[in-house]
Amino acid sequence: MGVDESRDIRELVREYYGETLQGSDDLKTDACCCTAHTPPKYVIDVMNEIDDEIMAHFYGCGSPIPPALEGATVLDLGCGTGRDVYICSKLVGPSGRVIGVDMTEQQLAFARRHEAAQMARFGFTRSNVEFHCGFIEDLGALGIEDESVDVVVSNCVINLSPFKDQVFKEIARVLKPGGELYFSDIFSDRRVPPKFYDDPVLRGECLSGALYIEDFRRILAEHGMPVFYDVETEPLHVGDFQIETKLGCIGFASHTVRAIKCADLEDREENYGQTATYLGTMPENGRYFDLTEDLRLIKGRPVAVSGNMAAMLRASRYAPHFEVRGDRTHHVGAFDQGAAQEALELARGKRRIGLAELEQAYRDLGIEPFDQRVHDKELLRSAPELATMQVNVGYRCNLACSHCFLESGPQRAECMERETMEAVLAAFARGGFRTLDITGGSPEMNPHLEWFVREASALADEVIVRSNLTILDAPEYRHFMQVYAECGVHLVTSLPYFNEQGCDLQRGRNVFDRVVGVLRELNELGYGVDPALKIDVAYNVSGPFLPPDQRELEEFYAWELEREQHVRFDNLYAFNNYALGRFANQLKREGKFDYYLDLLSENYNGAVVARMMCRSQVNVDYDGRLYDCEVNHVLGLPLDGPRNVRDLVDEPLGPRTIATSPLCYSCAAGCGSSCGGSLMDKYGE
Repeated sequence: MGVDESRDIRELVREYYGETLQGSDDLKTDACCCTAHTPPKYVIDVMNEIDDEIMAHFYGCGSPIPPALEGATVLDLGCGTGRDVYICSKLVGPSGRVIGVDMTEQQLAFARRHEAAQMARFGFTRSNVEFHCGFIEDLGALGIEDESVDVVVSNCVINLSPFKDQVFKEIARVLKPGGELYFSDIFSDRRVPPKFYDDPVLRGECLSGALYIEDFRRILAEHGMPVFYDVETEPLHVGDFQIETKLGCIGFASHTVRAIKCADLEDREENYGQTATYLGTMPENGRYFDLTEDLRLIKGRPVAVSGNMAAMLRASRYAPHFEVRGDRTHHVGAFDQGAAQEALELARGKRRIGLAELEQAYRDLGIEPFDQRVHDKELLRSAPELATMQVNVGYRCNLACSHCFLESGPQRAECMERETMEAVLAAFARGGFRTLDITGGSPEMNPHLEWFVREASALADEVIVRSNLTILDAPEYRHFMQVYAECGVHLVTSLPYFNEQGCDLQRGRNVFDRVVGVLRELNELGYGVDPALKIDVAYNVSGPFLPPDQRELEEFYAWELEREQHVRFDNLYAFNNYALGRFANQLKREGKFDYYLDLLSENYNGAVVARMMCRSQVNVDYDGRLYDCEVNHVLGLPLDGPRNVRDLVDEPLGPRTIATSPLCYSCAAGCGSSCGGSLMDKYGE
C-alpha cells in the first residue's frame, strides 16, 4: 500500500469517526462495541464516575484495561473521546500518568472539554492525563520516549491503521522492559482481500483493516514480543446483510490480548514444571487473576505455568503479586495447561491415579483388559499351595523416593499393630507358607519390627526384609544390622544406579553414599560374603522404559560397585515399575503416561504369566486386609475370599481367582517382573 493511499484511508477514518458517527448507535455492526463480556468490577466501578456524554460517545470492543495500574504510566492508542483514558486516570491515581493519542481532532476536543470535570470527580488536585493529536505509528513525533511507558492499551483502533507493522514497532519501543501491551481489537480468521481496504464503511466498522491472527503473531514476534495471550475472545456477528454479503466467508472476532515485553521468552509455550501462586494482593482483584482466557489463578492455589508465563510474571509489574517457583533447568516438553495442572495436583496429593482412570486410559489407547489378553484362563487362578506371605508393616519412611508407587514418606502414619502381627504369624504357620516377605516404607520404623523378625525367623524357612538401608545409618536403628545378621534375614534394598548422580536423582540427596556406607558395614557382618547372609539390590526404572537384561545388569553393577566402592552384594533384581503413586505423577509431569502404558502392552509376554508372584503369594496390608499383591491393595481390589489375615488363623487360604487390573501389564511386560526381579531370562531368546 502506497503512502498516498494510506493517507486516503486515514481521511476515511477521520471522516467516519469525526463526522459520520454522532454516537455508538450510528454504527452499522457490533464490531466496534462488543459488549457481551462484562468489564471487570474495578472498571465498572470507575465507569460510574465517567460523564454520561463520554460514555455515549464510546466506540470500542472489549474492555482492555488491566489491573495493578497504580502509579503506572499508561498510553492509550486511539483514545477517541477519552473514556478509557479517564478510567485509567482513576486507576493509576495521582502518582500515575495517562497519555491519550488520537488522529481525530474532533474527538480529542470532546475529550479535553471534560478533563477538568473528570479530575474534580476523582478528587485529584491536578490532572494526570494528557491528549496528543497525531498518528499511533509515529509516537516519537509526539515526544513519547523509548522505554517510558508501563502499559499500552488500545480499544479497537489498531485495525484502522494502514501501517500496523510500524504501530507494533513503536509499541515495543516505548514500553519499558516488563511493560505490558493490553488491547482489544477485531481479528480475522484469514487475510482480508485488499479490495476492501478503501471501503469507508468496512474500514470505519473495523472490518477491512482486521488483522489476520497469524499475521499479528508474526508481526509481534518481529518486534521482540514473540508471545501473546488471549484474555477474552468473542465471535463477531456482523448483523448487516449488505456487509455480510460483501465479506462472504471471512470470520471475525473480538480479542482482548495481553503481551509482556520480556527478553526471556520462547516462540512457543514450553513446560519446565514451574508454578505460580497468586498472593491476592492486587486491590482490584483480591480473589483471583486471569492471566489468560483459560488460566485463572485463584489466591493461594499453585497453578502450573509455562516457561513464558513464569518469565512474564517475574519481569512485569505483576511480580510482587505472585510467588513463581521453578526455573528452566528441567524441560519436559511442550506446555499443555490441562496436563501440567493435572501433574501438579497429583504431585501435591490433591488427587491420585486410581483404577477407574487407569481403565479409562487403557480403553482410550485401545488396549484390551489384561484378563482377556491371557489365553489360558487357569493362569488367572492362584496355585494350589502358596509359598510367600508378603506383609506391609507400615507406610512411614525416612525417604520419599520418586519410584515409590506406595507413596511412603515421613508424613505417613499407617503402622501395623502387634496384635495384627501375631495374627500374621498364626496364619503363616496354619497356611504352610515358607517365606515371610516384610515390606513397607521403612519397616524399621515400625516399633514392633525386631520382635516380629525374631518370631518370624523361628517360624519361616526364609525371612526377607526390604530395607532402604539409609535408615540403618541413623543411631536409633543401627542395631537392626546386628538383628538381621543374627536372624539370617535376607535383605533387599533399592539401588537404582551404581553411582551417586543416578541413584540420588531417584531416591534423594546423599542416599547413594549412605547406602554404600551401610553396605560396607553389612559386608563386614558377612552380608554379600557368607552364603547364609544374602543381600540383594533392586533396580527400579526411573522413566518410561523397560529395564535392561537382569543378568547383564547384575554383572555390571557388581563390577562397578566392587571396583569403585569396595562393596559386594549377592543378586540384582530388575523391576518394571507401576503407573501409580509418585512414578505415575512423574510420567504425567513428563507427558509420558500414555506412552508407558502403551509400552507395557506392546511388550506383553504371555510366557511369564504362569510365574507371576500373585499366583503363589498373598499380600497383607498394615491393617490385616488381604490382597493378591501390593498393587491391588493400592487400587483397592480385595482378595477373592477371606478379607482379613485374622480369617486365615483357623482356616488356610484356598485357591482363588486373582483380581486383575491394567497394572498387571507391568508384571507381564518384557522379561516379566516380580518382587524377586525378572521372571525369565532375556526376552525373545
